[in-house]
Amino acid sequence: MACTIVNVGLEMQVGRRRAVITGLGVVAPNGTGVRAFWKSLVAGRSGIGPVTLFDASDMPCRIAGEVNDFDPDAYLDPRTKAGKRMSRASQFAVGATCMALEDAGLTVSDLRQFVRVPVVIGVSTSAMDLIAQHPRPWTAVSAVPHAVTSAVSFTLGFDARLVTISDGCASGLDAVCFAAGEVCAGREDLVIAGASDSAVARYVFECFSKSRKLSTRNDEPERASRPFDRDRDGGVISEAAGVVVVENHERALARGARPYGEVLGYGSCADPVTMQEATGLEWSMRLALANAACPAEQVDNVSAHGPGDEYMDGLETVFIKRVLGARAYRIPVTSIKGVTGNPMGAGGILQLIAAALTLRHDTVIPTANLEHPDPACDLDYAAAGARRARLNTVMINTHGFGRGNTSLLLRRSGNGKGV
Repeated sequence: MACTIVNVGLEMQVGRRRAVITGLGVVAPNGTGVRAFWKSLVAGRSGIGPVTLFDASDMPCRIAGEVNDFDPDAYLDPRTKAGKRMSRASQFAVGATCMALEDAGLTVSDLRQFVRVPVVIGVSTSAMDLIAQHPRPWTAVSAVPHAVTSAVSFTLGFDARLVTISDGCASGLDAVCFAAGEVCAGREDLVIAGASDSAVARYVFECFSKSRKLSTRNDEPERASRPFDRDRDGGVISEAAGVVVVENHERALARGARPYGEVLGYGSCADPVTMQEATGLEWSMRLALANAACPAEQVDNVSAHGPGDEYMDGLETVFIKRVLGARAYRIPVTSIKGVTGNPMGAGGILQLIAAALTLRHDTVIPTANLEHPDPACDLDYAAAGARRARLNTVMINTHGFGRGNTSLLLRRSGNGKGV
């Protein structure tokens, strides 16, 4: 395959501004809030369990990663009807945004000082929970994909520029790439970016079951998602939201923020029309390195897409080895989907948050449920558990249905506050 390496997105010219991550917010099946989310990742504790959001008793797959510890009333005024008219994805996005702002040391009043704040949210589906219900007067507005992005600014009450990105599992990471590009180009000083998806619904399960993409390990749900394991039998659908605050580095330091990391570069590439699915992931990795002017020798960790799919896990392993060469065998390659499941468009943003915390805590998180290594997956997946390591640069990979691929490089950025 031939591909021209070009500088895209981050406008890597000399003198560009630097885009850093200053706040994290997460709502996930393995833990809501950064502290709970991180503890679960380090422990390899799964958030997968039996489906409760609909009757799945007659389905081949009856397990999912459902969010059980999120209280919408903590972020939405219970005296109004706004929360009741929102989808779960919209509620999650509002909550994750509030957490990210607090973590960044910002308030809604701070946001109101801007003419408008860009809010860039990725989704992969519409509001499946609302679509499954009897139509109400507000369903047409609340169920469209853009409703998630709109909910963030209008619920919190600040003027915004709204952008919704939808390209499957790459949606959340692409939202951060968009945000970083705006900051680096000098068009914005602060952008709220992330993703939210809640697709634990009968119709979605029926679709993925027909395509034989879901695990049927119903008797042991916490062990069902098994990235890179010889006995993996498919992914597990989950729901989640992740939001980050992306800022101009100089502005962030001037107000006393301590960044988690810098978005060094990224690349995006669709699968070539004449080649098999996911082959574009190799080129998104190459583009990210080229756009960041980062040699492969400087990558210390790969946050793999790693969905626990028999085909995808093996192919991603091949691409990592092609792009990183011999270094691929000397660095940890981890997938968080063993504990989070696959939250669709929110998958990439959860990986980014996990990578930011990895840099903050000098800790490599394990790939959960990797008990019997697949001979075709022969890299270091940190299967033995979390370990201490000084890492400077993490590569994050995502592949989405629809044949889109994105890779992003996150670099350590000074000393940060603990969580």
